[in-house]
Amino acid sequence: MPVPVSAPVWWGSLLWLVGVGASSFGVAWLSGTRLRIRRALYIPLLALVTGGLTAGYVAWLGVGVEDVVLARWGWGLLAAGVAGLVLGFGVIRQPATRRLERRDLPEAVVWEGIVYGTAEGVLLSALPVLMTWQLLHSLGWAGTAGAVARWTLPVLASAAVIVVHHLGYWNCRNRILVPITWGCSLLAVGYLVTASMVAPTLGHILLHFAADAHGVEMPPVDRPEGSSPPLEPTGPSMRAA
Repeated sequence: MPVPVSAPVWWGSLLWLVGVGASSFGVAWLSGTRLRIRRALYIPLLALVTGGLTAGYVAWLGVGVEDVVLARWGWGLLAAGVAGLVLGFGVIRQPATRRLERRDLPEAVVWEGIVYGTAEGVLLSALPVLMTWQLLHSLGWAGTAGAVARWTLPVLASAAVIVVHHLGYWNCRNRILVPITWGCSLLAVGYLVTASMVAPTLGHILLHFAADAHGVEMPPVDRPEGSSPPLEPTGPSMRAA
């Protein structure tokens, strides 16, 4: 992970992490449940929130953008490919819920695949890991306990943000949260192992490509008037994040 010349206060990274959790829930809840913004408007809003949080934290941390974005990109490509295959296999086992028309394919590739995938990959599987790792670095944890903490707490923090974010979607408040959390946490592990933001970003893009190709609708999903959230997931395996 990139290390600033002067370690910032640990509680600063903690506050940023709390901000990521709150923002991830807020943007999903306001768009997917409260205001019911359609996906075409939700995706740029999510990208704006993710971009603002990323730029703000990197500037506050005092490291170079290239150290965060381009570091160990080769290992990131490898991890993204492995994770993408695993997650894509989970997606294609689900029942298709929509069919893309040929004219809609370019828009789906750009917006739902690249833009949406990048925004979620960074917000859910990269920022929480980076912030938690920097928090532990600022605390100066060393020895066996410090090593265990650095290899577990960042992934747990990412899992918590993943759960909080998806609770903002009315249709994800059920057992489907379990495979979603496992899947996105796998990308967080990829980032922690490689220290390359390419791993969670490209991995999430590949996940969204698989969902679009197979016909799995991603949130936010329109909620019928007067309906209640489903108590069980609609498919036997992982729904796309």
